[in-house]
Amino acid sequence: MRRILKRREWVADDWRYPGEEGAGLQVLPLADFLAAVAAGTAPAHGAGVWLAPADEVEKLAPELERVALVVVGFPKNGEGRGFTQGQLLRQRYRYPGELRAAGAVFRDHLFFLARCGFDAFDLAPGEDAGAALAALHTFSVAYQGASDAGVLTRGRRFG
Repeated sequence: MRRILKRREWVADDWRYPGEEGAGLQVLPLADFLAAVAAGTAPAHGAGVWLAPADEVEKLAPELERVALVVVGFPKNGEGRGFTQGQLLRQRYRYPGELRAAGAVFRDHLFFLARCGFDAFDLAPGEDAGAALAALHTFSVAYQGASDAGVLTRGRRFG
């Protein structure tokens, strides 16, 4: 069973990603989830949805009340569209459920992912658990407003 960093502690994960076998709740790719909604077979609550980098968050927005988990996939290092997807889900669409980053997620990314609204992380293989947890406390003050409430935002005046 996979272990994830969720709300700043390591927990066992009971979700299955697309293509994984076994017990647990299934996370569906966005297209499959939307097809299930159209067919009337999607659950009313508690669904899990996988967003790939090219997926449009706007297509998921009308169905967010059905979704308990959104997993944003980061297939390779340097793929940054997931940061925007997370920010859109939290700020524009006010998604209150679990927002998880998965794939090529390294400890250097965690603080910035949390600033975009991610509250769970499925780290890349080989990442050190203690160092990853410490990375969430890299900075204590930020100059920009963001989706996280854990960092004090300091205003700046120019001129």
